[in-house]
Amino acid sequence: MRRTLALLALLALAALAPIAARAQARADLASRAEALLKPYLDAGLFSGAILMAHRGRPVFRRAYGLANREWGVANTPETRFRVGSITKQFTAAAILKLAEAGKLNLDDPIRRFYPEAPGTWERVTIRMLLNHSSGIPSYTNLPDYYARIQRLEMTPREIVALTADKPLLFEPGKGFDYDNTGYILLGLAVEAASGLPYERYLREAIFEPLGLKDTGYDDATAILPRRAAGYRHANGRWRNALPIASSIPYAAGAHYSTVDDLLAWDRALFSGRVISDLSRRAMFADAGYGYGFGWFLGQSHGHRLWSHGGGINGFLTIKDNYPDDDLIVLVLANTETAPVQTMARELAALWFRIPDPANEIVLEPEIMDRYAGRYRLGPGRVLTLAREGDHLTAQVTGEPALPFAPEGDRTFLSKAREARITIDTEPDGRPTGLTLYRDGRFRLAPRIEDGAQN
Repeated sequence: MRRTLALLALLALAALAPIAARAQARADLASRAEALLKPYLDAGLFSGAILMAHRGRPVFRRAYGLANREWGVANTPETRFRVGSITKQFTAAAILKLAEAGKLNLDDPIRRFYPEAPGTWERVTIRMLLNHSSGIPSYTNLPDYYARIQRLEMTPREIVALTADKPLLFEPGKGFDYDNTGYILLGLAVEAASGLPYERYLREAIFEPLGLKDTGYDDATAILPRRAAGYRHANGRWRNALPIASSIPYAAGAHYSTVDDLLAWDRALFSGRVISDLSRRAMFADAGYGYGFGWFLGQSHGHRLWSHGGGINGFLTIKDNYPDDDLIVLVLANTETAPVQTMARELAALWFRIPDPANEIVLEPEIMDRYAGRYRLGPGRVLTLAREGDHLTAQVTGEPALPFAPEGDRTFLSKAREARITIDTEPDGRPTGLTLYRDGRFRLAPRIEDGAQN
């Protein structure tokens, strides 16, 4: 009897050993992730929620900062964030479901669903809209988008009309240009093919069947529990994000969600519960531009990566899926300064045990040229930014110039990781000042306009 009991005890310990090892591994990962995130939190760059999942199971799930700064309400993993252009993969899935049902064809001309289309769009197809190869200009690139358009409630047709009279950027199907107008048109195609409003079709055909109770079309006038407020940084202070009419992002960027729902969405999408295997292969087929249908297709850390980010007033988000590794990394932020892509890639590097991952952020030269200039740190102290190739150099009066690599659209890190610069901008991208975080201190520096004295 004693031998039997001893044997059972040994078997029980053996069975528990893998569980204990997994728990220890999760604890180690959490500790390393917290250490990685600490500089971003110390520099005031991030508030939001983060989730890493392997084989569908969360291995790191945390929330930081405030969902509402005016009331001091903390973010939680259950907080609902606007996800911006992550919406596009929901729209793409809706189109593919309707194609499977015989309601449309990916090679249908858009004029079938939008008869008002100008003659120059005659060869534009649903497929081209899905992968941004139509050549139609994006309404979000119009000069008065931030100052006027985004604040107006418009119908989808009124939004499309904003660029319908503009020349195509290239011959349809012969180039790539990221195009929000194209996804507005896809929303109209969903409505025409389904006979339902876009919001209702997504809710009834996708969200409700999958149990995505924390995902939906964001209506600013609705009372939405656990909704995060969005924030921007201006003149060294946090401000409420500028308002945007609920109808403006539509099928290109109007949804809200949570980290848990986005994980559940990916699991459903890859398990065949949303679209067929054939449709899913079409979604992730690269037409030569590194983009499928609602997903960027590429590599990170030497691993295949399917990804999409989102940016909308007060929010920055990213959803990275490493299909060969069954790894998902989600970063949802309710600030416009959070370097979410860098954070997501560094978290993945922890999982892959890459000790010093290369910086993968590349900013367009014109963005860095816009930031170049002089910023007043104090009496007689000026910080001068200049672009040098793929990075900025920063020189404070009386000190040597230091290189700063981009972490995001508005954040830059010194190569020695001793300082960070965050650019304050107007919504149209014009810089108004910066925050230098160095030696545990924040220094605010308004921009010195050309011709002004130090």
